[in-house]
Amino acid sequence: MNHTPFFRPSVFTLACLACGLAAAQVKTDGQWRGVAGAAAAVTSGNSSSSALSLNADLARATAADKISLGANVNYARSKSSGVDSTTANKWAGFGQYDYNLSPRLFAFGKLGLEGDELTDLSLRSTLAAGLGYKLVDTKETSFNVFAGAGYSTDKYDRTLTIGGKTGKSFSRASVYLGEESSHTLSATTSFKQRLDLYPGISGDKALLAKFTAGVSVAMSSTLSLSVGLVNNYNSKPPAGDKKNDLGVFTGVNLKLGAL
Repeated sequence: MNHTPFFRPSVFTLACLACGLAAAQVKTDGQWRGVAGAAAAVTSGNSSSSALSLNADLARATAADKISLGANVNYARSKSSGVDSTTANKWAGFGQYDYNLSPRLFAFGKLGLEGDELTDLSLRSTLAAGLGYKLVDTKETSFNVFAGAGYSTDKYDRTLTIGGKTGKSFSRASVYLGEESSHTLSATTSFKQRLDLYPGISGDKALLAKFTAGVSVAMSSTLSLSVGLVNNYNSKPPAGDKKNDLGVFTGVNLKLGAL
């Protein structure tokens, strides 16, 4: 199945990532904070389409640790020449726990879950754990690097051949490498980016990677406008699927929790 990049109504699935990208640095006062958003689009004429996206992103930090949670759902359909088709049906969720070993060094564990009907991916689960280091940690700028080990399992609804193996389930151990930074550019504008790399060392030895970047501009104390970019990469996708999923998005988000 050929998977077209997100330059279509399913672009709204990426609004969920605007939450994480647009959020300011989390205060270490033990309060839950985050953002949630919903986006919809409808077109009509010679062809018609509709899309809906829901998302949430929350974090709680203290001087000792940090918990991050997030989830999103995206659905889109189109109709052309009387033929209805689903153009997006995806969901994803994640959780991460960071424990500070020193003012700069921390240990982390993370779990990610996702599914995609268009690629017949019923469930991808990704576990990673390791150490992180805060190269820069100020109110205006933070820059962290990560290193550790990961393990992922992909379960499909149909039999596929990937990396010389045929089946419905594919697993791989991997190295985990990553970096992230956030920057307060002005009283109303912030920028954040993150890169995650999972070079496979067993199974199909696929390289999984995700890069996210975004700018957020506050419109009020609770609403913000976000513009961002997301690029997902899989070096060994199922036959007929592209290696890259690239998207550019914009959305409006609502702040949750303590201000």
